Amino acid sequence: MADLVQAAVPLVIAMGLAAALAVLARGAGPREAMAVLLDFLVAAGLLRLSQAQTWTAIALAALTVVVRKVVVAGFLTRPGTP
Repeated sequence: MADLVQAAVPLVIAMGLAAALAVLARGAGPREAMAVLLDFLVAAGLLRLSQAQTWTAIALAALTVVVRKVVVAGFLTRPGTP
């Protein structure tokens, strides 16, 4: 089972890249594409975490979630608006 999960991680990342490019191709902005990509990266991190169960893996998954929140929040704020 661990081999299956480890093989799924790169697949999820590749699907995230494809989905983000599809979002951009449909005319959505970079914020939406980045949010989609980061959601897939969170999913890949959680898959990796399900097998590793170490503090390093937990910290990496938490860091991925924090980066996702910060990046999406940064896209929400536009220069010149309060």
